[in-house]
Amino acid sequence: MTTPAISVVIPTRDRAELLRASLRSLVDQDLGPDDFEVVVVDDGSTDHTAEVCASVAGEIRLVTHRIDPSGISAAKNLGIFLAAAPIVLFFDDDDVAAPDLLSQHLRCHRANPERTVAVLGHTTWAPHLHVTELMYWATEVGKMLFDYTCVTDGQVLDHTFFWGGRASCKRMLLASEGIFDPELRFGCEDIELGYRLSRHGFKVVYNAAARSFMNRSITFDEFSRRCERQGRSQHHFGGVLHGSDPSVRRYCAVDGAVEQWAEAAPHLAAQTRRVAELEILVATEGHPMRGAWRAELFGLYTDVFQALRLRGVALAAEGR
Repeated sequence: MTTPAISVVIPTRDRAELLRASLRSLVDQDLGPDDFEVVVVDDGSTDHTAEVCASVAGEIRLVTHRIDPSGISAAKNLGIFLAAAPIVLFFDDDDVAAPDLLSQHLRCHRANPERTVAVLGHTTWAPHLHVTELMYWATEVGKMLFDYTCVTDGQVLDHTFFWGGRASCKRMLLASEGIFDPELRFGCEDIELGYRLSRHGFKVVYNAAARSFMNRSITFDEFSRRCERQGRSQHHFGGVLHGSDPSVRRYCAVDGAVEQWAEAAPHLAAQTRRVAELEILVATEGHPMRGAWRAELFGLYTDVFQALRLRGVALAAEGR
């Protein structure tokens, strides 16, 4: 078999049906079947992930490997070393690809052949999803998910734009200069690796035409858990691994986090209850108070999710 031009690495755990849609979107790419491969690393799934992979194995070049639950970094690292192509695209199991996603990543790499150049693609909500107030806040207000408002197509960016799930890079750079830190089981693993690679001139080029779509909604409870886990990772990144660098400490917001969490903690339960009330009230179309309720809800989202990140940092700092 010929060497593929690009390998798509997908870490996954217990998302079989989302993975199915993700793989189907890759089957439909405009590249020839020999031009790309898909590497699925099953991070200890207990559902029918293996059957989903088997269902598309005859339609694309598919490599699968199962490991005990080890976290996203370990799964990505294995994917790097299983990949055969010179370009590796890290892809999320809950995203679907536009038909030209892979060819767009390749086009940008051919225009930027230096081994230190990565490519960032564009992700938004899948068109079939109902964008809730929370989902709108996360992308357009709080900017905690795929925020592209501060970048332009073709812009050269720093390592903080090496976003997992929508970025590709040269495989040999990773193999020679560094891979993901396995202690980062969720969150910050991509930016932390980009930070280490920046010592070798690493940079990211944004290609707005490399499009993918997040294929599921998010709930308040889920996003709350995500924020606390993110805070734990921020502590490891900015407080443990690179705590001597003030710029990393600022990026990870670790300084003063314990004290800020102590101030925020007494208010969190009441704020969470009010969020639940407001999410119901804001759904009342045409009510004269809807605008005020929405503004209050967005403010509470900001306060609650910031507090939960602080809790993650504080608990990790205390060894809990």
